[in-house]
Amino acid sequence: MFGDEPLLQAKWMGYNPPPMQWEEINYVIHIHHSDSFPNSYIAESVIYDAHEHLNEEFEEAMLSFDLVQVQYHDFDEFWASPLLMEMNNICVPYSSTGFTVMNEYLEPLVWDRTAYMNVHVFPWFCSGILGFAWTQYTEATELDGVWVRHDVFGRFGDQLNMPTRMENKTLIHEVGHYVSLHHVFRNVEFCGENLGDCLETGDFVCDTPPTKLNWSCENPICPPGLYDYTPNNHMDYYVDSCRTNFTPGQIERMHAALPILRPGLINQDIFCAGDVNGDLVVGSMDLLLMMEYWGEVDWEQGDVNGDGFFTVMDFQVMLSNWGVICYGAELDPFYREEKFDKSILREVLPNSVRD
Repeated sequence: MFGDEPLLQAKWMGYNPPPMQWEEINYVIHIHHSDSFPNSYIAESVIYDAHEHLNEEFEEAMLSFDLVQVQYHDFDEFWASPLLMEMNNICVPYSSTGFTVMNEYLEPLVWDRTAYMNVHVFPWFCSGILGFAWTQYTEATELDGVWVRHDVFGRFGDQLNMPTRMENKTLIHEVGHYVSLHHVFRNVEFCGENLGDCLETGDFVCDTPPTKLNWSCENPICPPGLYDYTPNNHMDYYVDSCRTNFTPGQIERMHAALPILRPGLINQDIFCAGDVNGDLVVGSMDLLLMMEYWGEVDWEQGDVNGDGFFTVMDFQVMLSNWGVICYGAELDPFYREEKFDKSILREVLPNSVRD
């Protein structure tokens, strides 16, 4: 019914987004360096400048990021490093074997992913990928977080070697995904395509008109001026110099989605109307628990409709949401510099994370 959009599911279950307010997200940056990539050991001056830039770009979105710590990890000390660093061997993130060994590597390193955004600056990804991120929390993998290739991270430094990717916009793009945004070209086949209800299709935002993937702002695929389209959004693939803004609709989506998709980041409880036993599934266990407490109108846990009392109305909410699983995970389409045959995903990624 809802495809890969848990925010729609939550709204169907009765979720009303709270009024927008400033939110602060704690995060840690992990620098994974390797002797095979000498410039992957990135100076702290570069890191803290990138941090300041992150806050500058998200200021319009009323989001701020508190860099709690920078950690350096010698990836060469990991037993599988030679395999993961060779182009013709296991690679991250497409290889299922790569996922397995990276989970082993990351388990002792990552901070609590429910409460902290983990940003990983990594030496190399396969298939020209510059970065990737999950659009919501998942327990399924320690890789959940933001990933940026070292040679496109920051605004200065010897690590930068791509003329069109030297303004730290890869980090901004991936953090945009992390706080629930999709590509503006999601599921669009031609410029101006009518996908249906703009809140239920495409990138689920109404003021980002349907546009095809663009690599260049100087020569965009969809002509500037067409349906008020301007090639300047952070969530397209343009060169860094013209990716400058989020739309009001994207900002509204970030704030509406965070309490659903990453509630721990902003100290919110998980919204799951009808799930009174806390297993994130609305079903028989919830019904049995509600029957056990029937008659105790002050039972706070059973007040699933938020009116302050446990009544038959709460039973109705629970039954209307029967069978709903309130938490899932979607891996954002990988951000890469070159086109890639996505059919490979069918072999290496589970259904829940396929684009």
